Amino acid sequence: MQIGVIFPTLELGTDPIAIRDYAQAVEGLGYHHILFLDHVVGFDRSDFISSLGPLTHSSPIHEPFVLMAYLAACTL
Repeated sequence: MQIGVIFPTLELGTDPIAIRDYAQAVEGLGYHHILFLDHVVGFDRSDFISSLGPLTHSSPIHEPFVLMAYLAACTL
């Protein structure tokens, strides 16, 4: 069985150093994958609440291919 974690989208924001440190810590703890949200087509519903908190069209959700490339460069 391979265990993974969820990328803390709202908590990490857009700081590349924090994202790198998170990915390397997850890898160091032995997790096998990171699940993350994508936000390619935006939405504007200020009343939308998910398990991560309120999401709007201005929430800092990363473009998936750029995030995956960055995480691949930061991890083994």
